[in-house]
Amino acid sequence: MRLITLITLMLVSQLVISATQTDKEMEEVALGNSIMEKVFVRFHTNYEMSRLHKMGYYKESVSDSNSIYYLAEGIVDVYIPSNLNHSDNAAIYPIKTRKKAFKEIEEGKLLFGNASDMARSSIWRPNSFLNEKNRDDYVFTYSGSTKLNSYEVTIVEFSPANSTHGNVKGKIYIDPLYYGIVRIEYTPLTTSSKVWEEVTWSENFEFRNGAYEMVNVTFKGKSTEDNFHYEAMLAMDQQETLSEIPNHLVFIGDNIPLFAKATEISTDSFWEGFEFLKNRIPVDTIYLVAENH
Repeated sequence: MRLITLITLMLVSQLVISATQTDKEMEEVALGNSIMEKVFVRFHTNYEMSRLHKMGYYKESVSDSNSIYYLAEGIVDVYIPSNLNHSDNAAIYPIKTRKKAFKEIEEGKLLFGNASDMARSSIWRPNSFLNEKNRDDYVFTYSGSTKLNSYEVTIVEFSPANSTHGNVKGKIYIDPLYYGIVRIEYTPLTTSSKVWEEVTWSENFEFRNGAYEMVNVTFKGKSTEDNFHYEAMLAMDQQETLSEIPNHLVFIGDNIPLFAKATEISTDSFWEGFEFLKNRIPVDTIYLVAENH
């Protein structure tokens, strides 16, 4: 009799614990959705809506698990369409570019259109998980707080609401005072991809000139076919608004590698006149400095 009573008490205790956990999870989801509602309401005041011209530094590399195949970098002009435009990517114009091929690699194995895609943040990128039409496809869950660049920020994790809608999961770091996004880390789900086995992105924002703007973004991916490792990083600065994007420049299209006409690595003064861009490069990012080789 005592044994039956003990087992019953244990089962009841487990049910209580399970129910408590479920209630906590529901509270965290409710709080996460409440926080994101405030974030979304402030989109049009927290972020610049006009067409933008920025100066950028872009770097990409291709390697396998043993050695590097290709490394390239460039100073680029970046023209970003109005944030009311939800269909176009950014336009990239190369100012100076250089590259180094350590092993032979087919041009078709290089990244195409990656810089222009990265230049438009997930705040406004076409088909982004943060776009109004896609938000209901995700569950947003409060996940505590942490310090980022010595500032306290709120963390909201997100994932697809079900198996048929939503294709990204990750974390959003939010300024708790103004509800501006200061960092996003996310992983596109690649289960149905024929190209990528793994992909990760991160975007960093700063409050500058009266609005939050993306200052750098990184991309890492591992291809399915060749198991190549791809890394890319774009850092941007010097923002100005435009009435229209210039039509006299020949932009790099998404069907052409950005570094198709890049010079080989040399001892020229690559950074002359663009030193300010170094301040936008994440400290854990390796970039080419031929002068130091």
